[in-house]
Amino acid sequence: MKLIKHFDFVNTQKLDPEDFTIAVGDKWPNRELQSYTDKLKNLFFDEQGLNLRATYENGKFESARLHTKGKFYFQYGRIDIVAKLPKGKGTWPALWMMSNDGRYGHWPKSGEIDIMEHVGNELDKLYLCVHTESYNHTKDSEYFNKLHVPGVSDDFNTYSLIWTEDSIEYELNGQSVVKYVKGEHGKDTSHKGWPFDHPFHLIINLAVGGMLGGAVDEKAFPQTFTVKSIKVYQ
Repeated sequence: MKLIKHFDFVNTQKLDPEDFTIAVGDKWPNRELQSYTDKLKNLFFDEQGLNLRATYENGKFESARLHTKGKFYFQYGRIDIVAKLPKGKGTWPALWMMSNDGRYGHWPKSGEIDIMEHVGNELDKLYLCVHTESYNHTKDSEYFNKLHVPGVSDDFNTYSLIWTEDSIEYELNGQSVVKYVKGEHGKDTSHKGWPFDHPFHLIINLAVGGMLGGAVDEKAFPQTFTVKSIKVYQ
C-alpha cells in the first residue's frame, strides 16, 4: 500500500482547513452533556500533538470534535492513528468514520465504522464496532467487540483499521485483534447489512456522558484526548 495522507500533529502543528472542519454546537444524538467549541482551551497543540480537551466550568461541559467530511475521504485501505486516551469517568473519546455522501440514507443506513471507542468508566476496555441498517446498537445486533487491554489509557497506542471490499479488520499496536467479514454467520450482504462500498470520512471527538459515556465525575475534569498522527494508505 502507498501512503496517501499523513497528518503529523507533532511536527506540523495546525489543522489544515482544506482537510478538517471543527464542529461547534450543543445538540448531539447520544444524550451527551458537552457543547463542542472551537476554543483554544478545548482544541490545541503541544509537543505531544493535537489535543481535544473536555472542560467543566460554571456548570458546563465543553469539548472538541472535528471531521473531514467533504474534504478528505477514502474507500478501502489502511488507517493508523496514534493516540492517548483520557481516564476520567464520563469521558467518551472516539475515532470513527461515516459515509461521506450518505449513499444509502441517514444513520445507520449508510454505515458507521468505529475505529476505536473508549469510556472512562471502563478504563481497560476498547469498543471496536461497525453499524449498518440491519445490524446496529439500537437493535443490539451490531458487529460488536469489547477488547480488554490493561493500561490502555496509560500511554500512546496505535489504532489501525484495514478496510477491504469484503472485510474490516482492527489492529492494536500492529497486532490483529478483531476482524469482521461481509456475510459472516449468515449476515445480510446487501447494503443493508454491509454498506461499506463507498468513500467514508474521518471523525475525532471527545464526548462527555451520554448513552455510552455513562456517569460523570465532574471533579475529574479537565480531561484530554491526544492524537499524535494519522496515516492513511491505499
